[in-house]
Amino acid sequence: MFKEFKIVLYRQTETEGGPEPIAEDSKGMCFPFSDVMALFIKAMINDLFTKKPSTKGAKQILWVLTVPAIWSEKAKKIMQNAAVQAGIDRKHLLLASEPEAAAIYCLNLPAEQQVALNNIGTPGHCFLTVDLGGGTADLSAVQVEQDGRLKELCGEGGDLVGGQSVNNAFFQACNDNFKGTEWSRKFSEATPLEVMNMEHEFEKCKIAIGSEEIDETIQLPLPCSVRESFRDGRIQLANQQTQISITRQEDLKFETSFVRDNLFDQACRLINKVIENVLDKQNNIQTVVLVGGFAESSIVQEKLKLMLQQKYPTVQVVVPTSPFRAVLMGAVLFGHDRLIYKSRISRATYGVRTNVLFDDKKHDQTKKWLNNEDGKYYCNDVFDLHVKKGQSVVLNELTIGKTYLPMYKHQKQLTLQLFKSVSDGHEDGTVMYTTDESCKKVGEISVDLSDTDTTNPKREACVRMIYGGTQLSVIATEPVTGKEYNADISFNV
Repeated sequence: MFKEFKIVLYRQTETEGGPEPIAEDSKGMCFPFSDVMALFIKAMINDLFTKKPSTKGAKQILWVLTVPAIWSEKAKKIMQNAAVQAGIDRKHLLLASEPEAAAIYCLNLPAEQQVALNNIGTPGHCFLTVDLGGGTADLSAVQVEQDGRLKELCGEGGDLVGGQSVNNAFFQACNDNFKGTEWSRKFSEATPLEVMNMEHEFEKCKIAIGSEEIDETIQLPLPCSVRESFRDGRIQLANQQTQISITRQEDLKFETSFVRDNLFDQACRLINKVIENVLDKQNNIQTVVLVGGFAESSIVQEKLKLMLQQKYPTVQVVVPTSPFRAVLMGAVLFGHDRLIYKSRISRATYGVRTNVLFDDKKHDQTKKWLNNEDGKYYCNDVFDLHVKKGQSVVLNELTIGKTYLPMYKHQKQLTLQLFKSVSDGHEDGTVMYTTDESCKKVGEISVDLSDTDTTNPKREACVRMIYGGTQLSVIATEPVTGKEYNADISFNV
């Protein structure tokens, strides 16, 4: 059994490069993360084909893979490769940001439900979607344009805060309520299925707490190993007056007030802080939309509304119908209308490593080198800007082209190393060299020049980047004729 894969992949891909991400199961066995996810995706595909035989072998299926907003390009690429490994044609695979998918779902709700959401579909309306899952809170701020399409207002944000923190706090509280280490030791010996069943039952109770349907006390089934140890006295309560106990039926019993009053506050404060970080920078937000499984909790809704409206009284906090389905349904809608987003904000500054003629007035002398083929001095490691961090990029439109030449006549392929910088660079917002501390290599751009005349000293390729969705792509052309070269971006994995 593998848990919290989104958090695991996020943490293992925070820095570029590094080893292949590893997934560890409940027994401590480790496997390549991509292999585990490929098997998981393959199982879902097989389940679909079993339940819907008419879809098997269908070549017209567009598969939409949702990814957290806080994931890096590397994490997205790993999931994309896992889907391809599972048998999905790369051409029929689309990545969708989870809070963006949720925003699309909200915009497509019936008119009467739109009213309850502060009419977020009105042209000019600015709203922030907050996707509250088990391990992450993902945010996306957008403005509705006159044509109904969406303009991203600021880069997506979020953090590792979500409903799982309540689960972790609950099981830690259980451990603290029993003497010694026997509870944790026996709990670790339980079968994965027993632990999963117990966590699943707590998950249902956690969401229901605060509603009228929930009882004042709740009982959860305990793993057999824990029951046996409690029966023979090896597990004992540290305090008989505690709000957590074990019943005669050997179930774990706890008061809902304990969870409501003690375990939700920390999670909600962390989520509120993430939301405030966006609202402080984007003061035109009119509505905060809470979606995701954790947003179903009435306690979460009440606490976040109270916290946010104390500081932002004009901002309305709303929750759509079936918030747990928002990402799923929004992903389907996104697959039918991939042009719903008009523009997005670049998360980083992107550029390529180039060599330019050396200028003694501005270049670092340590980067000066002599090209014996043409007898000229060049400066290496120069960062050639393509997209700047914070820049609003119109989707599926080419950025300004930059022209490059192979350094040597015999070259049949032009390889450009792709770098990104998440800092603001120098005073003018630019980055000088790819060796700057803020720069990280994220991949390579390959341009096939095998069909060009190697005797031509002007074998130029005009390279333009395209922000077509959740990932960068590239196109390269011959500047004069417009002939398109085969070009591709290979991201580091």
